[in-house]
Amino acid sequence: MSSPEIASLSWGQMKVKGCSTTYKDCKVWPGGSRTWDWRETGTNHSPGVQPADLEEVVKKGVKTMVIGRGMSEALQV
Repeated sequence: MSSPEIASLSWGQMKVKGCSTTYKDCKVWPGGSRTWDWRETGTNHSPGVQPADLEEVVKKGVKTMVIGRGMSEALQV
């Protein structure tokens, strides 16, 4: 099973193919997607993505992960 495709991307809006939700930020994995709420783990542009942000997706069986840094590449990884 492959991850859903990103259907469109513009400033502050991301659409996932086959999903009616428009996301500001999202997590995508084989078989699904959901809003990525940075407040859940204290993520901010600096210090950036937290290990806890990745755990959920890793548990879904992802073998390769792509982390976007945002339109201005401000999110640290």
